[in-house]
Amino acid sequence: MILGIDLGTTYSAVAAVTGPGGPTVLPNRLGELTTPSVVRFTSAGEVIVGTAARDALAFDQDNTVALVKRQMGTEFDMRFHGTTHTPESVSALILRSLVDAAGVHLGHDGDVRAVVTVPAYFGIREREATYQAARLAGIEVLELLSEPVAAALHYGCTPAARAGDAVLVYDLGGGTFDTTVLRVDADDVRVVATDGDSKLGGADWDERLTDYLIESFIRGAGEPTDEDAFTARTAAATEGIKRALSSRTVHRAVLRDGDASVTVELDRATMRELGADLVARTLAITRRCLESARGKGVHGVDQVVLVGGATRMPAIAEAVQAEFGLKPQIVDPDLAVVLGAARRAHEIASTGRATARSVVPRSFGVLIDDSHDPAGGTAIVHVVHHNEPLPARASIRLATIVNHQRRVRVQVYEQAGDIPSTATTDNRRVLDGILEGLPELPAASPIDLEIGVDTDGLLSVSAVEPRSGNTLTLRAYVDGVVDNAASGRLETTINGLAIGY
Repeated sequence: MILGIDLGTTYSAVAAVTGPGGPTVLPNRLGELTTPSVVRFTSAGEVIVGTAARDALAFDQDNTVALVKRQMGTEFDMRFHGTTHTPESVSALILRSLVDAAGVHLGHDGDVRAVVTVPAYFGIREREATYQAARLAGIEVLELLSEPVAAALHYGCTPAARAGDAVLVYDLGGGTFDTTVLRVDADDVRVVATDGDSKLGGADWDERLTDYLIESFIRGAGEPTDEDAFTARTAAATEGIKRALSSRTVHRAVLRDGDASVTVELDRATMRELGADLVARTLAITRRCLESARGKGVHGVDQVVLVGGATRMPAIAEAVQAEFGLKPQIVDPDLAVVLGAARRAHEIASTGRATARSVVPRSFGVLIDDSHDPAGGTAIVHVVHHNEPLPARASIRLATIVNHQRRVRVQVYEQAGDIPSTATTDNRRVLDGILEGLPELPAASPIDLEIGVDTDGLLSVSAVEPRSGNTLTLRAYVDGVVDNAASGRLETTINGLAIGY
């Protein structure tokens, strides 16, 4: 099977090109086009993925996992029924459920190759975690494709259709926000600049709305008898309320707790107020992305496209149009990413090449000791920079700092904050190794370092001492999120679980 997969924070989906009409979203076993990215561990040997798992959040939070995508690339172990799970293994269960459903729909149970989408602002660890999750699920990854690029392919931002245009993609999903400027050239679609926030999405609006509803209930009827259960039930109702306010201007929500009930009248103005600062955050990030694009010769955009289910909120389109003076396009925002991913997967499988190029999501550099600082200061010198076209590769010549130095520690860091910084606290280490066996050279002897990032965002580093030729080579998979021993354990865990829906 050749698939496109959108592994989303709140919902996931799978699609494939099944005929001449283009890609089709493949429904899950319940007939739903999108599957809630929620997993419930019902026992040591069984899990439930999807809608039934999401519904269990109201009564079995201790054994149910949601928003796991926000933990990708972190050490966040979870324990259910005596077994330890990671964000990668939980995500693999979601991916496996999608693949199984696709196999039923297509009548195929063989090997699976797929383009899997990731937020454009995902760094090396998050991307590698996604790769590992796909591997655990038995998927051969054709490409980790940035979600805005996938969406642009769905919207028809191809050289044949939009040559010469600059396109702004505003992607507000359930848990992440990305904004990307694309340039549609004569022969490909090129990402000019990208930015985002991996902790900002529709779930934040849900949280605001849940708090507002609970406060309204307390004002009308007092404290609920079981606060946790009432909060879970209220949170479960917020999505329906948001959808209702996307198609009508006023909605009445009835909140019940025992014999008490309170009717809360909500309108679009209330929703706009609840999320005003969140919208402002997205626009600030978008302006920053446009400023970066201006530095690369793009001084304006010809169209704006909205992606992600959260963009169905009318306040989003209103704010984007007011900010940029263009009426944004919005077509199947929930499915745009997965449809674009399927189109890309079909293209790669058919031709071996793709017509869109992405950029480095975050800057990468090396930790250096400053020999001129008597206090022993350190700094990060970035070598490959944010928003450079992929694949990217750059070199820097550094030097030893003491006489007769026989080894050099090479520590590669990735930009952790929104803005590149030389401070170690604003970066996070992603690779670490020792270049050994050096001749006894004087201080200030050269060490040549090369850092490369390929089209999947995966990192490779080489350090060479020119006189001896001694070389240290590091790759992101060497210092991975899931090492070989752990991946074997997790594969056993996944294979030993029965997945229900």
